[in-house]
Amino acid sequence: MRAVARQDLSSFNLELQDLTVRSITVNGAKAQWSRDGFELTVRPTVPITDGSRFTTVVRYRGKPAPYRHKQLGRTGWISTKDGATALSEPFGSETWFPVNNTIRDKATYTISVDVPNRLKAASNGRLVRRVVGDRRTVWHWSENRPMAPYLPTVSIGRYRMYRTATASGVPLVTFIDASLGKEGRARRELRRIVDLMQKRFVRYPFATSGLIIDRIDVGYALETQSRPVMPGVAPGYLIAHEIAHQWFGNSVTPADWSDIWLNEGFATYAEWLYDAWRYDEPRTPHKQFRFLYRIYGANAGFWDTPPGDPKTVAKLFSTPVYDRGAMTLQALRERVGDKAFFTILRRWISQNAHGTVSTEKFVRLAERVSGKQLDRLFHVWLYVPEKPSGY
Repeated sequence: MRAVARQDLSSFNLELQDLTVRSITVNGAKAQWSRDGFELTVRPTVPITDGSRFTTVVRYRGKPAPYRHKQLGRTGWISTKDGATALSEPFGSETWFPVNNTIRDKATYTISVDVPNRLKAASNGRLVRRVVGDRRTVWHWSENRPMAPYLPTVSIGRYRMYRTATASGVPLVTFIDASLGKEGRARRELRRIVDLMQKRFVRYPFATSGLIIDRIDVGYALETQSRPVMPGVAPGYLIAHEIAHQWFGNSVTPADWSDIWLNEGFATYAEWLYDAWRYDEPRTPHKQFRFLYRIYGANAGFWDTPPGDPKTVAKLFSTPVYDRGAMTLQALRERVGDKAFFTILRRWISQNAHGTVSTEKFVRLAERVSGKQLDRLFHVWLYVPEKPSGY
């Protein structure tokens, strides 16, 4: 881990679950360390001064295991029949590597994976090289754009690997479990979706894209940076959702989990845009909005969770965060008009690329671009636990 100190440090903390630490060095010198549950405290021999660069090496070993959460299910390092896949949202990365597991602490990553020749190892970013030996292959991956700690992945298995590109030239590297066939439809949809979203938003924010389609029984897909993981199936709407996250969530990342609607509401809205493109007039975002507003009455539990303040970890990924978050965007679009709305989205991405953001920052941008006062609209849609009206 290479880092810059933002204050004087006599110690610093990382998270690591269960795995055995063998040694830690800071700038090449042996460091003292201690553990309290998942918290790993590192004490350098020589304190680190504010503004200085330092390098930490943690040597560790063990058999990683998934983290099980009552509401969120399994995250982290998950074994499969032919290998393993790491899915780390919101806090699973610490099951397989030491990390400052804070959403706003982005970093570039280099990941190397040593596997038997019969297996392939997918990860984030660009495949730098493969070193093939008599029995084993080392796969070297590099993500040179900042990545939040919930977005790294490693996926090992009996995969078919496909290389192609979109019409606009975005390189695509996709891994598909050998038992699932060629998934030609999903690969075609991926090419179209990446280019569709480039036209709607701005240029794709990473060096490569692709999918990992694996037989993994977790009940969700995940927007792992540049190469989302799909749990055995990859319908078009799900590809659209996870690819949209490459802009909304991966490039432009909330600084706090309470603002997760900036990920999920925006990706759900991108699904609606995909539906309007794929199925034409019957499924416009306006009709999606009206349908949801109509089917959920004033007393429906759907309105009890404000997407801008989910309150608990269990509700971070609840339906209201996704659907009511997307409805917030449609309410904004209908207030400010199409031209201002898409200008807001494009500037949001461009001005905050590879950084961290807040809802407050989005509201300020929307008001600045539209010239309208939008406090009440965002308040009733994001923070009031009841059906919005009069906004």
